[in-house]
Amino acid sequence: MSRHWYRQLRYPLIALAVTLTLLWTHHHHRLPASYAVATRTHTVTISSAGFVPNQLTAHEGERVSLMIVNTDTRPHNLSIRDLNLTSTELKPTQSTLLQFSAAKRGRYHFVSDAPGYPETGFQGMLVID
Repeated sequence: MSRHWYRQLRYPLIALAVTLTLLWTHHHHRLPASYAVATRTHTVTISSAGFVPNQLTAHEGERVSLMIVNTDTRPHNLSIRDLNLTSTELKPTQSTLLQFSAAKRGRYHFVSDAPGYPETGFQGMLVID
């Protein structure tokens, strides 16, 4: 009789063991919520009038993605010197993606300094709060 009982419950017991193993593995290998970092994406257009928009915001701890598009007829870049970030020089119609972590609160000026010096009218502000 005990052998018959074992045969009837063999597959349900195996299924239960596999399910519990998978649940335990999932519970102990998932990432904590603190590792989930928000990403803030901005598109910055460089036109003959300067940066549009010229005011950007981010929250401390966020990942920031800046899509930089040059629509002007001259080459430009975007440089945030206090954060040691500089995009590549963008020729007309070129674009690039600049990614970084907003690690420290503050107000950070950005400029286009492609010719080797800050260009007049090509400036803006990134505020990390």
